[in-house]
Amino acid sequence: MTDVDATIEYLQDLELYDSVKPYWVSLPPREGFDPDKQRLDNLEFEYRMVHIQDIRGLSKYPQIDVNGFEVLNHTTKIAHFTTVEDVNRYKSETEELLRISLGAVYVKCYNTALRKNITFNRTEYELSDPLHTEGPVRGAHNDISRSFGPQMINKHLPEASKELYLRPGYRFRIVNTWRSLLPVIEDRPLALCDSRSVAATDLLSCDRIVPDHNGEVYFLKCNPNHRWYWLSQQKDSEPFAFIMYDTKAGPHARFCPHVSFDNPAASRQAPPRESIETRSLVITKEQDI
Repeated sequence: MTDVDATIEYLQDLELYDSVKPYWVSLPPREGFDPDKQRLDNLEFEYRMVHIQDIRGLSKYPQIDVNGFEVLNHTTKIAHFTTVEDVNRYKSETEELLRISLGAVYVKCYNTALRKNITFNRTEYELSDPLHTEGPVRGAHNDISRSFGPQMINKHLPEASKELYLRPGYRFRIVNTWRSLLPVIEDRPLALCDSRSVAATDLLSCDRIVPDHNGEVYFLKCNPNHRWYWLSQQKDSEPFAFIMYDTKAGPHARFCPHVSFDNPAASRQAPPRESIETRSLVITKEQDI
C-alpha cells in the first residue's frame, strides 16, 4: 500500500465565474487570429495538497455505481498504436469489455485519446486524427456535464437504436476507460475522486469549444471533504472504468472527477507516462419490458 500526499490542480473559486462562464477553446488559425498569441480560455487553476489513498490498501475495491470508478482486469491485444486500425481494434475491445463488465445490451466507443507526458514542439495538429497524441489534461474535471449528456447520446446513437432503446426501462451512461500503455506506470498516474465526497457546488460548468462542436464539462473546485484515490504501480492490464454521465436518478455515482498528478513515489528512472483513454455510450436494461 502506497498512500501519497500530492498536489491536485483545482479550478480557483473566483468572483469572475459569478458573471463569466469558464471556457476553453481549441480553434485553428485564420486571418487575424493566431491561437499562439491570443488566450483561448479564462481558466485559473490552483494547486492544493491532498491525501491520495492507494486502492491496493483498501479492504474492498471501489465500484463504479458506488464510488464512480473501478479497476478492471483486462489485457489488451493491441501492443502499439501506429495505425488507425489499431485504434479501431481497441475501440472494439473496449466495447466488449464494458459490455461484459457492466452487463450492457449496447456499447459504442465513440472517442479515444492517446496521451504522453512530454513537451510537444508543434504549431499545428489535427484534432480529428485518431493517432493525435496530447499531454495530460489540466485541472480536476468530469468530461460530460449533466446538461450536455443528452446531446452526446443524441449525436452518437444511431436512429435505429434510438427507436429500440429510447424508452422506459433502459439506462444510458457515458463511461470512460483509462489504461497505461507502459507495463507499469509511475509518472503522472491518474487520481479519481469518490463522487460521494463531492458537493454539487464543487462542480463548475465550463464550455469546451472545438471546431466540430461545442461541449460542456465540469471543473472541480477545492473542498477538504474530497476523497482521492489512485492505484500504485498500475499495470497495463488494470484499466480504470469511471462514470461521466448517467440517466438513472438516485443516490448512486453519476460522475467522477479525475486528473493526473505528480507522483512523489515515482522512481527517478520512471519513463514518461503513456496512456489511452476512451469514452463510450453504454446502455443497460434495467427491468423486464
